Amino acid sequence: MKHIISLNYSGFGENGDQKIIFSGQDIRITQFNLGFDYELSLNIIKEYDGVVDAFALSGIPPVVSFKKGGFVHPQVNGLKAAAKETPMLDGSILKRTYLPWSLRKFHLKNPKIFGHKKIGVYAGAFHHSLLDEMESFGGKLRLGDPYFFLGLPFVLNKKKKLDRFLKLMAPVFKKKKIKKSNLTNFQKKSVHSRSLAEFFTSDIFVGNESTFSLLDTEHLKGKTVLVDYLSNDLKTRFAQAGVRNVVVSIPNILGLEKMNFSMIEACLQSVVKSEGVLAEDDIIAWMEENGLNSQIIELGSGYERQNEKFAFIIHPLSRGDLFKHPMLGKLKPISKGIGPLVEDLLSYIPGYYYGKIRGIKSEKNGKIVEGLIYMVPNTPKVLLEKDVNTIYNRLVNLADMADKQGAGIIGLGAYTKIVGDAGVTVDSRSPIPVTTGNSLSACATLWAAKFALERMNLTPFNNGRYQGRVMVVGATGSIGAVSAKVLAKSWKEIVLVAPRAYKVLELKEEIRKIDSEVSILVSTNANTYSGESDLIITTTSAQGKKVLDIDMVKPGAIICDVSRPFDIKEEDALKRPDVMVIASGEVKLPGPIDFTMDIGLEGNIVYACLAETALLSMEGKYESFTLSRNISYEKVLEIDRMANDHGVRLSCIMGHSGYISDEEFSLCREHALEALPLFLKRKAIENLK
Repeated sequence: MKHIISLNYSGFGENGDQKIIFSGQDIRITQFNLGFDYELSLNIIKEYDGVVDAFALSGIPPVVSFKKGGFVHPQVNGLKAAAKETPMLDGSILKRTYLPWSLRKFHLKNPKIFGHKKIGVYAGAFHHSLLDEMESFGGKLRLGDPYFFLGLPFVLNKKKKLDRFLKLMAPVFKKKKIKKSNLTNFQKKSVHSRSLAEFFTSDIFVGNESTFSLLDTEHLKGKTVLVDYLSNDLKTRFAQAGVRNVVVSIPNILGLEKMNFSMIEACLQSVVKSEGVLAEDDIIAWMEENGLNSQIIELGSGYERQNEKFAFIIHPLSRGDLFKHPMLGKLKPISKGIGPLVEDLLSYIPGYYYGKIRGIKSEKNGKIVEGLIYMVPNTPKVLLEKDVNTIYNRLVNLADMADKQGAGIIGLGAYTKIVGDAGVTVDSRSPIPVTTGNSLSACATLWAAKFALERMNLTPFNNGRYQGRVMVVGATGSIGAVSAKVLAKSWKEIVLVAPRAYKVLELKEEIRKIDSEVSILVSTNANTYSGESDLIITTTSAQGKKVLDIDMVKPGAIICDVSRPFDIKEEDALKRPDVMVIASGEVKLPGPIDFTMDIGLEGNIVYACLAETALLSMEGKYESFTLSRNISYEKVLEIDRMANDHGVRLSCIMGHSGYISDEEFSLCREHALEALPLFLKRKAIENLK
């Protein structure tokens, strides 16, 4: 049986002795906690040198690295030199090889954990190989080495500054003995320097098991921690401190209560490389064979997440909406005359915090969620005409504000999700996940359409399909495309309308693969089939321009207008009392909702894109759920399930001027039944011509 002596230089407590199986071989690991006792360490090394298979030295920096150099502390050299025959492993090869690789893999799967976050590293000298990676993720480093090692009241914000500091202070470090009293414990209440105070506002704190055992943990409440290995003792400490979650670099592959990189190296030395010195190539081969990964562990018991926050960005949908702001309300009587001027002036103003939505409570888990609402004071015209990078910067700045205010995700409303690449660039630069909300917007469209069809009761439903025709105008857009895919499975005929013929034909092929029974027609002109359609979904970015002639629409048809501003103007809708024009996209949130500002809707009713962001927060699913102009069919089904679970429902059907009552549906149906015979007769005559 192989025998390894583990020397934890900074450890305290009882020693241990345990047998494990590593790579199919039995290994005995004897652990000594040395409490910074240099003489005791030397005596143990001399006693077991030549007797055991390997020493694993931890809790003491094997090497202090900086660019183009580094040094080993004299005490470390002394301990290593005391082992004349038995190899001494310190974990440095494994850290240098495994950690950057594992962290990069983790970041690619979880880009929001480190991306654009403030990262506090107590001792950058111990994590030198990770600093380049963290900076490449967009992380803002705060390196506490001056304070940790020398008690100097400042931190460094760049790796190159750390390199200069370590090189300059190397002679000082070498003369200081490595003992607990010479290291700072980062107790927040004893810090008076502004630079150090900023360190404690970091989003993520990076250390290893040995470092955290020496630190005060009060400042870790609600934070994310990156640690090499998480023992049960350290996990308990983190939970008691209120740590939000822990990114663990390596799982407990040895099955020990206390584990570190030097012990893994010692096992590899004993089993894989019993002859010669363990090299980087040996580590790489072992890594490839085992496929290890970093993982994130939520500490819900220690960090209460009952009141969670999401953020959402809104903007005025017209010039008239600009004058709803309290500061401009007094100018409303002259808004027509000064509207263009105000619109232009506000186009230069950045976004700002607008208010809160409080009292959202999940029906599934009782979680209380709070919404932070931000305003970009730009109309659709300005958002689409202004330089796209200017708009990106404004949205990212609001995401930064939301992150600082504790939001875990931010949603883009109305035209902020249309600008540029539909949220992709904003998400890549945002410190928190971004969603456009279009998955739930598509759901709400279908909920509203089904509700209206049932109320009008003019289109037969047999064998799982409506025996009529549905038309989607703006079918190749994000909401239009996924709505068409879902509707195709429940209608006999579907018409796809969009301005670019090749895109419509591509969508037709996609739908054909989903459902082979539906009859599919395509057009670039909505008027071609509007007189034969029972349900019309309009989801365009036409900014209020006419997309179809209301006079040509079939009596009894339902027009579900998803667009904001509306595709169907109110005066056009009023011309056709026999056509039901409804506004889709509004839903109601669960709980006793309280708004501190006006978003243009009543009660607990909100836009569906806002509700998607709230839903993701209730679900604890902080990810970029819906992005770009392609909405996943599966995502729509998933958000529909979430809505059902948490209690997000379709609100009362609304039109241009407010709620549509059952009486209004009945009256529209009567008008439709009266007008239909004449309309159908006229269509028949036209077809004969």
